[in-house]
Amino acid sequence: MIAIIDYGVGNLFSLASSFKAINFDVVVTSKPDEILEADKIILPGVGAFGDAFRC
Repeated sequence: MIAIIDYGVGNLFSLASSFKAINFDVVVTSKPDEILEADKIILPGVGAFGDAFRC
């Protein structure tokens, strides 16, 4: 399972839909237990992470 980390920035559901379209098991989450259970983790919007960090 792929966990897309939801930290309140970006269009995460569009990203999740793209993975689902190619048959990946994906979840958008901010729950630590789901993130720890994931095989892969995506931290989206790294280019804007400074802005998100300040929020």
